[in-house]
Amino acid sequence: MTMYSFLRAFTRPLALLALLPSFLMGAVVEVDNGTRLVGIITKIEEGVVYLDPGFTGVIKVPMDRVVRIESDEPISIRTERGEIQTGSLRSPEEGTIAVSGPAGSMTTPMNQIASGWQQGARDPIAVAEQAALKAQLRRWSYQAGADISGRSGNADSQRVGMNFRAVLSGPNDRLEFYGSYDYAETDGQRGADELKGGTRFTSFFSGDMGWFLRTELERDTFEGIDFRSTNAAGLTYRFIKRDGMDLEGSAGFSYRYETYMDGGTEDYPGLDFGLLFNWRFADWGRLTSTVSYVPSVEDFRDYLLEQDTGVEIPLGSSDFWRLRIGLNNRYNSDPDTGREKLDTAYYLRLLLSWE
Repeated sequence: MTMYSFLRAFTRPLALLALLPSFLMGAVVEVDNGTRLVGIITKIEEGVVYLDPGFTGVIKVPMDRVVRIESDEPISIRTERGEIQTGSLRSPEEGTIAVSGPAGSMTTPMNQIASGWQQGARDPIAVAEQAALKAQLRRWSYQAGADISGRSGNADSQRVGMNFRAVLSGPNDRLEFYGSYDYAETDGQRGADELKGGTRFTSFFSGDMGWFLRTELERDTFEGIDFRSTNAAGLTYRFIKRDGMDLEGSAGFSYRYETYMDGGTEDYPGLDFGLLFNWRFADWGRLTSTVSYVPSVEDFRDYLLEQDTGVEIPLGSSDFWRLRIGLNNRYNSDPDTGREKLDTAYYLRLLLSWE
């Protein structure tokens, strides 16, 4: 016998022995057409047996198709009456399960099984109840961002932007606080110097219909605005609300008051329109876009229009650090003397998000 033949003859039984524990520790699920499925029962939830055969993805077997289950691996079973028993599984007859363990035994019809889980795992019903309770609670989320850029040589320029947002979200309401500062300079000449902050409260009183209140304060020395306040209230509606995508619109009335660096003042009532769009288009990316349109009631040719759109990309395996690439446009139909109507900014922003 050659050395190669000897090694083959010696290692083949060892390979078979190595496979035995996986079969011994597995479960056999027999369905009503006679098919026998072998694998590990990961859980039983909402009338479905989740079976992992080990060589493919998890198989979902409807409980009403199962006639027998056998498992030497201890599994916890919870009945519709709330009884819980942990142990090996056997089917003394079709449509029933006997659970036998150190704490005793229990036999129950399969249609009375509410849930099942492996040792060390949690009851799927308890997990679902906790998730539902958490969804009903308001919770805070925070985000801080900074974008800094500069250039030297033929022209010396620098731009600094900082922003912060805190949101208290519930199933039917949302409270937001936000603030930002933007400064830009080229060859010693300012291109932007804006400080802004505000708050907004939104409450949904009937499904997707709700109302909002918002207040925003601003100082922009580059545009010659010493102080600007905008207060608005109105109705809001969720056009789209599903996992990964939200589209929300609002319409109402506003009041704007402004004082200028040259001593002038201006105030007038207006309308207030807004649009908010969030889209998680992939696991690695998210697009957000906001549009705000505030025209004067007395003269619709006098209005403020602002749009901000950006794509956020996570840095690493979590959303704790993200990079936002965005475009911001602000249009003032009646700016101060010597100022442009349209102000456009492209930015690359580092975001820090936490709860």
